[in-house]
Amino acid sequence: MIDRRKFYQWFNYLAGVWLIIMEISLSADCLKDLKIFVPEAVIMGNAATLSCQYDLEQAALYSVRWYFGTEEFYRYVPKESPPTLVFPVSGINVDLTNSDATSVTLKGVTRELTGNYQCEVSEDAPLFHTDIRSAHMQVIELPKDDPAMQVDKKVITSNDNFKAVCTIGPSYPPANITWYINGRKVYKTPFQRITHDTYEGSATYSSLEIYPHSQVLQGFFQAVPKYQTSILLLCEVSILHVFHKNVQQRIMLSIGPPTTISPNLLGLEGSKRINGDPDNSALTGNAACIKQNPMLKLCLYASALIVWLGQQYLCQSRGSQLLMTTLRNQQPQRL
Repeated sequence: MIDRRKFYQWFNYLAGVWLIIMEISLSADCLKDLKIFVPEAVIMGNAATLSCQYDLEQAALYSVRWYFGTEEFYRYVPKESPPTLVFPVSGINVDLTNSDATSVTLKGVTRELTGNYQCEVSEDAPLFHTDIRSAHMQVIELPKDDPAMQVDKKVITSNDNFKAVCTIGPSYPPANITWYINGRKVYKTPFQRITHDTYEGSATYSSLEIYPHSQVLQGFFQAVPKYQTSILLLCEVSILHVFHKNVQQRIMLSIGPPTTISPNLLGLEGSKRINGDPDNSALTGNAACIKQNPMLKLCLYASALIVWLGQQYLCQSRGSQLLMTTLRNQQPQRL
């Protein structure tokens, strides 16, 4: 009785050891390192090749199956003849001449084929180890036309509001629009307003509005050299990594210093020396008295700055006469 009990104990022990050894030996030759490669983005109408790489070591391959979502559309079974089998799935057109145990090629992809793809690999008997991997593919519909830009001003000063609109035709997915000035990206701030507008099946719009205190424009006006009289506004349109186009517009800068005019020159209230110093202004120059003239009188009421005989002057009222002051320290003109 004791001998029989010992026999069963030894038998169970040896059987367990044998099973462990078999499991180790079998697992040493099985499916490993399954990897799936699916293009991130494909242009609509082009072909797309999806591949699956794996290491069976000493095991035999039983099958490779491909799924779009949950629907199987391609199967490869080496023991069958023919080894390839295609299942009808809406929108999928398999190119059998370029499909095998590691890859499948889809012809003429459409927007509807955007989604998740799965590759399932199974090894042959006795264990039939199976592994599966998935990846996402985006089918892109490109816009038919190039981007276009419209600006409300082609010459601006540091005190101007400025607006530009960039447009690109319908695409899938909608295009991304980025703004640049002289190669520097323009970011959204309280004084730099950027808006985007797009709808399914329609064009994509982006507007850039820059206000007088915009940091980007103030920086250019303060740092721009005198010989540089313009900036380059660029609108870049991109769709993932497969589409990049841009349109640009040169904007002229009016970089002359702002002119400050004393109220005295315009005969406004607040003058402290209406009848005092002839050069009664915040500007400097030479003065000469001239008789009242209709054209200069018009200058008096319309603006303090005129162009007269190719020079710049300021007008000041003094009784029945006008005082004409040159702005560039030139000699007074006699009329």
